[in-house]
Amino acid sequence: MHTIYIDVLLILNLYVNGLLLKGTARLTHSQLSGVRCLLAAAAGSLTSLLILLPPMPTLLTLLSKLLTAMIPVGAAWGLRRQRIFWRNLAVFLCISFAFAGLMLALCTLSDTNLMIWSGSCIYLHFSLTALILCTALAYFLLRLISFFRMRLHHTDDSYEILVRVGTHMAVQKGLPDTGNSLTDCFTGCPVIIFGTEALKTIPEMAHPETLPRFRMLPYATLSSDGMLPVFRPDEVIIRNLSSGHSCCADVLIGFVSHQTSAIFNPNLLRVL
Repeated sequence: MHTIYIDVLLILNLYVNGLLLKGTARLTHSQLSGVRCLLAAAAGSLTSLLILLPPMPTLLTLLSKLLTAMIPVGAAWGLRRQRIFWRNLAVFLCISFAFAGLMLALCTLSDTNLMIWSGSCIYLHFSLTALILCTALAYFLLRLISFFRMRLHHTDDSYEILVRVGTHMAVQKGLPDTGNSLTDCFTGCPVIIFGTEALKTIPEMAHPETLPRFRMLPYATLSSDGMLPVFRPDEVIIRNLSSGHSCCADVLIGFVSHQTSAIFNPNLLRVL
């Protein structure tokens, strides 16, 4: 019979949930502040107490595991935007499965009693050193994946951004720029910076406050900070003029005067 220490169980799961949430935020390009990540990871950590329950029927076990994943994801990004929630939940589950597989492989290869399975929950006898090494490895792998994804993007191609509001369309030349990491603090959606002149084909630009979900978004650069007007259009399409491929993007549109190109983060090109 194994001894399970509640403090170790909670702290370890706080750490692991934080790692999984940060990994999810990075892969889905969703904004997640440190404080919110900590609170969401703490909420997920409390669900690890299910390990103390006796074995449950298979269906109930599956439902409980789905709930334990929904709680931290919901706490991190909210439930208001259903599309973002389900997308992040799917990525969170995929990363969790990969993490569980890695831990199982390590236990099998090392032939130790590092892992305890009970009631479909996992308890790890992890030292601080092992935890730091696994974190460093996971961070390195995420950086490596991000690097290769960026290398696959042909950022030297020509792009065009189309924005539709109702039946009206605005078009501007697109400029991929990794410096544009601006995301909406409420929804986590990336922001594409448009020029005001290019948007004048949309009648609502005469009175910007009438644009769909118009609001002012705080921003900061190396040289300045302020408030950027943004809105959510009905549709945004990024078109690669070199290859002819195009994709829809779930983004907000920010606009400034004297902007000759629509600046967007090249991570949005992942499906092109």
